Amino acid sequence: MKQIKKTLSIFMAAVFVMAGFLGNVTAKAAEAVVPVINFIGVEHSPLVVGDTETFTVTSSNYEGKVQYRAFLQNVKTGKWTELTSGYTVAQDGKSVVTLPKTSAFELGKYKLSVWVKRDGVAGKTFSKAYNDSYDNYLVSNLNCVAKDDANRVYATGAMNVKVEGLKVTIDKIEGLNGIEGPYQYRLHYMDVATGTWTKNATPYADKVEFTFPKAGTYVLDVYANTEKSTTWKTYLANKNAEKTIGTFEAWKLAVVTVTDSTVNVFDTTVKAATFGSTVNVTMTAEGTKQFASATQYQILNGTSPISSIVALGTPTTVFPAKALGDKVNVKLVNASGVEVKTIEVLLGQSGKITVVPPVKAEVKATVKTATFGATVTVTSTQVGAVKYQVLNGTAAISSIVDLGTSTTIFPAKVAGDKVNVNLLNAAGTVVSTTEVVLVAAQ
Repeated sequence: MKQIKKTLSIFMAAVFVMAGFLGNVTAKAAEAVVPVINFIGVEHSPLVVGDTETFTVTSSNYEGKVQYRAFLQNVKTGKWTELTSGYTVAQDGKSVVTLPKTSAFELGKYKLSVWVKRDGVAGKTFSKAYNDSYDNYLVSNLNCVAKDDANRVYATGAMNVKVEGLKVTIDKIEGLNGIEGPYQYRLHYMDVATGTWTKNATPYADKVEFTFPKAGTYVLDVYANTEKSTTWKTYLANKNAEKTIGTFEAWKLAVVTVTDSTVNVFDTTVKAATFGSTVNVTMTAEGTKQFASATQYQILNGTSPISSIVALGTPTTVFPAKALGDKVNVKLVNASGVEVKTIEVLLGQSGKITVVPPVKAEVKATVKTATFGATVTVTSTQVGAVKYQVLNGTAAISSIVDLGTSTTIFPAKVAGDKVNVNLLNAAGTVVSTTEVVLVAAQ
């Protein structure tokens, strides 16, 4: 994305739009506060002939719900195609909204235009071409290139992201190919709450491990590269600088929510002794709740036992001696002597674990009347779900389609009716079934 209309700041060359907005929208004192699109994310790069894309968007400057409408233009033919069926379901402006997946791209240049408006309010600008209104819009340029195995790394596969409390681990992007690996990864991220980016959060490595400074929702931009790429020399020359242009061959985008959910499992004490030292481990109430079967413990130096197995709350002799602040592993053991959990700790401090609370996924469905049956669109935050099907009880009344796209249901349903929604993963397996109340489409 090298050129966009009017005021637009680019975080990385050809990556995504992160600041500014289009149109003559200079605020006057008497004008209403309206949302401003501050981020458009492209799911992967390079964009190669035959690929599909998914775009994500967030806004700022407005405390309330917003709606988006998006269009994609083939610059060569001049033809515009709407990605959304009218405006999307209203969501908080600062939340990350995923637009419907595109069709396969052909070789050439494209423009993505995204409108935003306040929920339930007519936009301040009216478009005669689409007989609709918007508050602001943003346009981004895309370039679909030909496949070139010798000079590109392809990143259409899934990114393996694991979230544990505040920590994110990315061990690989599936199916990377093109320029020969082994591949390495580097993390940049945006704090969705503030819209600010942290560049070069990690150096290149075969696995990304990063702990966020606070709980929240973040957009992850993960670069992929290989030492066999000509851009690797550019990375080496700029690895400690802000520069990111030309230091990658591909990237993937993902959105994660991290939580600060550490709990104290046990407390430790240590004191000097005539022989070695004496250590004691006592469980906390939360520790007992998490590991109810643990009744004993043993101190390890790495994987080597340096104490006997004793009852929790009972002092044990450790040899060789350890002192306050030394790192050890505490192995919790059940009454049969079987390991329950091993936790690293600095003596004198508490042993901690990260508890990831279950997150209830949202499923939303809108409906509007149609000549035949009715049209339903389902969106969801369910992890792993990419498709859906609408059921009347247990009977399917729609085909299986991508989340965020519309489908015809028959017999027709109206706003207020209850239906069941099957959410499916990429393999077509049902992830969950949820009863939802249909809401009238705007």
